[in-house]
Amino acid sequence: MDNGTEGGTSGEELYRRYLSGDEEAFDAIVALFGDDLFLFIDGMVGDHHESMHLMIEAFARLAAGGAGYEGRASIKTYLFAIGKNLSYRHVKKRGRERHVAFEEAIRPLAQDTEEPHEAFEREENRRLIRRALLELKDEYRMVLELLYFQDLSYREAGLAMKKSEAQIGSLAHRAKLALKNVLESGGYFQT
Repeated sequence: MDNGTEGGTSGEELYRRYLSGDEEAFDAIVALFGDDLFLFIDGMVGDHHESMHLMIEAFARLAAGGAGYEGRASIKTYLFAIGKNLSYRHVKKRGRERHVAFEEAIRPLAQDTEEPHEAFEREENRRLIRRALLELKDEYRMVLELLYFQDLSYREAGLAMKKSEAQIGSLAHRAKLALKNVLESGGYFQT
């Protein structure tokens, strides 16, 4: 689980060090959040090449003085908000629908103690959930991604999506119900 620290140093502390002239601190920020930010952007854009450019642009904006970062949110939340805005602009400009590439966003964790049939069942369940997530509205996919795959708090997800905690709670509830309906209607499971 990514708690936003690199060797015990928070993203915010690394950013303060960078602003004080420590170039290596920014490299640590990129190492800490780069993969997750890329997967998040790619989930909205669906084009690895463009997602890489947008991720680099998000980091460039942060490097150029924070693009308005005021410290009210974590660096991770702030980067995800930049990534979301850049992705939305890109998709709007491109004029095509966004889609989430959950196949790459949810990488299986190696579990050496797992029996082969358990590993197969776990992977099959993940595959079915990833397929079902693709059928959800963009906003539902995003809130589930932020809360359950990026492990952001409701407050942090709210900052990234420009919504209140209460709105995120309501949105997450509706997203989970929609996911359940997709899974049930697809015959994935029954209640």
